[in-house]
Amino acid sequence: MKRLFFIGLLLVACSSGTEAPPADVLPRDRFKDALLEAQLIEARMNHELVVSHHSAIPADQYYAEMFKAQGTTKEQFQRSFTYYSGRPEEMKGIYEDILNELSRRKDELAQ
Repeated sequence: MKRLFFIGLLLVACSSGTEAPPADVLPRDRFKDALLEAQLIEARMNHELVVSHHSAIPADQYYAEMFKAQGTTKEQFQRSFTYYSGRPEEMKGIYEDILNELSRRKDELAQ
């Protein structure tokens, strides 16, 4: 019994941690793309509220359009966010990729 426990512990310790997410969760790259778009929506809404002084911001419409364009649903996005949030190192990597992409886009616009 102890031997079986130690073998199981060894297998868990040696696992790469790169297993695929559950079927109801977006794969990492698709989640990253959706999260990037969600960040851009948040920036847009902040701009409309603070700079443009819009009183009514159609946040639901913005997100509905994004989910449709990304081929996902609000529920799947939320499940994916919960899943990746439970894996801090992976979520950190996703946010680093997003920051790199935003920097790249900013540099393109500056040219």
